[in-house]
Amino acid sequence: MSSYKVDPRTNRPILYLLDQKESLWKRFSEIYPNDMKRTVFMGRIEDGPYRYREDLGGLCSICAEYGYEVFDDLAKIIRLHVENLSVQNKLLQDVELIKRHMKREYVREISVKSNGHAEHDECIDHCLPYAFGECNKMHSIRCSHCPKLYSFFDKLESILPAEEIQLIDDKKEKLLHYLAHQTRKVYLNAQVQANLLELDNDGAILIVDYKMCILPKSAQESKSEFFGKKGWTLHSILIYTKSENEKLNVAAFDHWSADTRQDAWFTASSLHAVFEVMDNKPKWVTLISDNGPHYHNSEMMIIMAYWKDWYDIEVKSWIFLEAGEAKTAIDSHHAQIAHAIKRYVRIGFEIREGSDIENSIKDLCGTSVGEINPNREKTDKKIKSLVGISNMNEWKWPINGPFAGSIQARTLPNIGSFTNYSPIQTRNSSKIEITKPNPMISTPSVPKSLWTIPVPNSDTSSKHL
Repeated sequence: MSSYKVDPRTNRPILYLLDQKESLWKRFSEIYPNDMKRTVFMGRIEDGPYRYREDLGGLCSICAEYGYEVFDDLAKIIRLHVENLSVQNKLLQDVELIKRHMKREYVREISVKSNGHAEHDECIDHCLPYAFGECNKMHSIRCSHCPKLYSFFDKLESILPAEEIQLIDDKKEKLLHYLAHQTRKVYLNAQVQANLLELDNDGAILIVDYKMCILPKSAQESKSEFFGKKGWTLHSILIYTKSENEKLNVAAFDHWSADTRQDAWFTASSLHAVFEVMDNKPKWVTLISDNGPHYHNSEMMIIMAYWKDWYDIEVKSWIFLEAGEAKTAIDSHHAQIAHAIKRYVRIGFEIREGSDIENSIKDLCGTSVGEINPNREKTDKKIKSLVGISNMNEWKWPINGPFAGSIQARTLPNIGSFTNYSPIQTRNSSKIEITKPNPMISTPSVPKSLWTIPVPNSDTSSKHL
């Protein structure tokens, strides 16, 4: 279930299910062979309260494979190899209990301070510093639920035939990997609020994300007209700044383009377009995004090193979250865009040109929208990957001190030491000259109303969902 997206018809949270429509139809047609035709059946399903996805993890393959498929595989193995029904039912019940604990209960027990630092917990199973190898304090408590994962696999291995043990060990390793993923995800998600709390009058927090391609739409459209259509990329940037009344102002900049290559150069061009139209540029910024390849790449990290020279803006850090996570505000903004486009079409207009996108969404609170076309030069030269980049979730670009001019990165914010990439290393990684973006930009629309939000709660610590 989505915690923030709602069905506009029912105003209730959207429910997601694994896409098994074909298997549902097969079972239905076997039971009721003369009832309804396949097209009617599929239409009834699509009209229900559910959204069907082949990948329930969204952009996160770990959640999809380890958070869903492993539990399904364990249930299949138990049904296949455990003949005693009472034992089988008990094991299946244990699978469901473990799944619920890992998905819901475990993440509620992890505590992160309001400043984004991991907080010590007397329970060793819930202590983030211990999980990250940073804790030297005593732990006097064990969770009553977390060890059940290990006892479950011990029991299962004692029952199953020897040839299945390797398969079970593989499933166990995947669940442990998923548990680590859940731990890391909760900690990284907490960094959003922590950075918003650190905002002062000189800085800004930028949350960036790509919306899936927007396709042309009309009120009456045949299926043959729909397939094969080309659309537009929409890149969104939410800029949080502190207002005089101690609230946060949110400015949304949406750039649409016929250029559908979602890469570092498009991202850099979109960010450049924002600073070109801002009246009061911040002195420093922190960026937050998912770890998609259009953001989390060596070219983008090297480009950021030039921001101080190009825009006179210090980039304090760029924090990468797990894919698809902790972008509730920007995902909600994209949901508003989708709703505005649907309404625009429903009242008789069409989405035929990019300018129609502007007309349909320009009235959203705090939103500026315009066209962008990055200047692209053909080149066969590429930038070499910075060593270890895939494991780094926090990046910094110091402008003072012994590491000024270097790029610094570490696996998690506030955890461990930085890896330093010297200016010589970054120059050797790039076989192309890094130039300032110069995209073609239309005059953006002017927001008709402001978007303000309260400053997040600054409790000393909090449990995160």
